[in-house]
Parts: sequence; C-alpha cells; structure tokens
Amino acid sequence: MTSKKHRTVAYAVAVHLLLIAIVCYAAFPVTQPEHPVRLVYWTNAGKVLFNHELHTSDAGYGLSCFDCHHHPPDDDQALMACSRCHPQKVKDDATPETCLDCHEADEIEGTELPNKSDAFHGQCTGCHEQFGKGPPSGSENCSKCHVM
Repeated sequence: MTSKKHRTVAYAVAVHLLLIAIVCYAAFPVTQPEHPVRLVYWTNAGKVLFNHELHTSDAGYGLSCFDCHHHPPDDDQALMACSRCHPQKVKDDATPETCLDCHEADEIEGTELPNKSDAFHGQCTGCHEQFGKGPPSGSENCSKCHVM
C-alpha cells in the first residue's frame, strides 16, 4: 500500500512541476538579442561559427555594422538578413534576380547577385586578408573557418 501511495505522490509532484515549468516558460519568453553573440552558419563544407561579439566589440576588432552589412548604407535599424538578397540554394519570389532590382546602377559596383556562400567568402576572406587574419583567398585550408 505504501508503494502505491508513494507513486501517487511522485506523479502529483511531477505534474505540478510540469505545470510550473509551462507557466514560467509562457510568462518569461526569451527575446532575441539585438546583437547576437555568436551565429552558426550551416554549410556543406561544415558549420562556420561566427563570433559576432568579437567582430563588433571594442575589445575585439571594433567593426561597425556597416563594415559587413553593406546594405543599407546609413540606417542600422533597417539591416536585413543576408539571405534576403543572397539565397543559399533556392530563390523564392521575394529574392531579387539582380542587384538592379533594388538599386540604381550608380549605387553599386557590380550587378551580379552572388549566392550566400560566395557573398560570405568574398566578404569574410577579403576582410581577414586585409588585416592578416584567417586563410588567404583561394586557400585549400577550409578548416580554418569550417570547424564543426
């Protein structure tokens, strides 16, 4: 008789704890930070862990938002996800076909719209080459960035 009573009490405690967890989860939702600390980019060559805080903090590289996010050039409230213009694989109806779909010809250098991985490689390796960090452009050493 005692074991059945203990089991009933254990189930009741478990149900109460579950209800408390659900209420706490609903009452205190997690908000996405304005500037994420780290981002993980999933690629065919392996995941790339990008430390956003290292790149933007004064103790790190001290880059501004516009050093990497080239669009829009003057409004950090309107920054968009890279995949908005640089699709991973499949373009949808919202993805522009060329840069000229959104920009005037005198605003941009080239009109060809690179895919996401080409845009990242160009942006990341170009900057790291400029500051002497990371593998050189065209390097076979992919594991410097694609670590996971």
